[in-house]
Amino acid sequence: MSMKDRLVDQAKKLASSGRVVRVVSNDRVMRLATGVMDAKNRLRAAGERAAEAWDILLNGHALPNIDPALDDEAGVHGATPARAASARPAAGGAALSTVEETVSARAPAAAARAHVNGVGANGAANGTGTYVAAAAEQQLATQMAARTSLSRIGGRDVFEKAFKFMTADNARAMGVYPFFRPLDFNNGPEAQLEGRTVTMLGSNNYLGLTTHPKVREAAKRAIDKYGTSMTGSRLVNGSMRLHNELEEKLAAYHGKEAGLVFTTGYQVNIATISALLSNKRSVAMIDKDDHASIYDGVRLAQAAGARMVRYKHSDPAALDSALSEIADTEGALVITDGVFSAQGEIANLPGIVEVVKKHKARLLVDDAHALGVIGPGGRGTAAHFGLGKEVDLIGGTFSKSLASIGGWLVGERKVLDYIQHFAYSFLFAASAAPPCVAAAMAALEVMQEEPWRQEKLRENFTYMRTELQRLGFELGKTETAVIPIYIRDDLKTVMMWKSLLDDYALYVNPFITPGVPPKQQVLRTSYMATHERKHLDHALEAFEKVGKKFGVI
Repeated sequence: MSMKDRLVDQAKKLASSGRVVRVVSNDRVMRLATGVMDAKNRLRAAGERAAEAWDILLNGHALPNIDPALDDEAGVHGATPARAASARPAAGGAALSTVEETVSARAPAAAARAHVNGVGANGAANGTGTYVAAAAEQQLATQMAARTSLSRIGGRDVFEKAFKFMTADNARAMGVYPFFRPLDFNNGPEAQLEGRTVTMLGSNNYLGLTTHPKVREAAKRAIDKYGTSMTGSRLVNGSMRLHNELEEKLAAYHGKEAGLVFTTGYQVNIATISALLSNKRSVAMIDKDDHASIYDGVRLAQAAGARMVRYKHSDPAALDSALSEIADTEGALVITDGVFSAQGEIANLPGIVEVVKKHKARLLVDDAHALGVIGPGGRGTAAHFGLGKEVDLIGGTFSKSLASIGGWLVGERKVLDYIQHFAYSFLFAASAAPPCVAAAMAALEVMQEEPWRQEKLRENFTYMRTELQRLGFELGKTETAVIPIYIRDDLKTVMMWKSLLDDYALYVNPFITPGVPPKQQVLRTSYMATHERKHLDHALEAFEKVGKKFGVI
């Protein structure tokens, strides 16, 4: 081995050592390094913020530079006033966009490769390899922080923001891009990624039914009988008896009068909310941590004049206060996740139902992550609390426990009939494909025929929750198959994800801003009935080693 190779090897080992990683990923060190590297841009941004302040004085406030869905407390009933004030974004989103542009110019692929190789752009390795690694990671961290402002860039060319978006390219060059990774094969507890077998802790295949023989056979038979698509919307030529059969089974399963099948789970919330909240006397009352599909449904409703009011997460008292303030002429639809997809926490449905009844509002529960996981027979959140008759509408997706693609909604027949005639995103979308509907129906049957799957799932996620807490990880209030490991830092979350995958063949999902609010970054893990103890123990060993390496435990 040449002297250069030995120096490179030593630099790589030093850069990846636990002590250096802990220092580099420390919040204070990251802020200091970012400030030093970006001093020029920060001064420029300050000037632009001053200019924007003058513009606001003359012309009024612009849109915030962060999606209100991701602002931790701002505009939330029940939030602490001091926190709400501090959570509001500064009015400098356009200025921040210069950070993305300038940092990306300073961090070309060569610098990224230098980080990977442990050497600087000039080939120096002794001591400088660590600095280059730290600098490259600081640049990536700065880009992560700045990318949320890109959407505010405007001008004659609507593609301008796309050309200035460099974070993904630079992350790919550094080998730390965690998203859109194409799997070669996925059979449930294990998958193949780029020819390598990995333990899968990033799937929503809670009951392990995607490869169940009965589910596969049902999809095959549907293709043989109906073909691959109905090539039209439910309104015209896209409805078939298979849709109606599944709707009836879903309604009976939940003890409701009727059911409605959609093409995607996301579409369920967009269609339902926009159809029901269609005028200026409508109010969407939503938990601040609700899923993005709920927020998008509310945005469509707002276009028709409806109002959005957010209440403090899973807080009936805050909901009570918010509902007390709506006008007598307004009607409210309260919308909550049953199981929150990032936290794994079950909504306080008993308290919410009590408040909803008190104010004569209506209630929609999104049970995407609850179906098959909680409640008798896997019937979800309302059944878990014995409140099935008290919840007006329950919806969800086929893409988790039901091992398919599509969405469902159950409730009163007249309400569902109205939705299917007035929701544009239902009326003008192609209907769910026959094999998808058949697979979901078979999965629903298997879920009831094989109750051991739900019991095994509960055993697995209870074991992991207990052991991860014993190791010292922060897990929040999870009670279900979704177990978040709180890291509370974008870059550290991504680097831990990379170490788990590269060093231990463990596949998890990094949730970073803007997908989650600031300081809520997590490694999201999820569990299946088909995980064996060997899979779980391997994961625990990996988490312990990586957690200690990055100073999380």
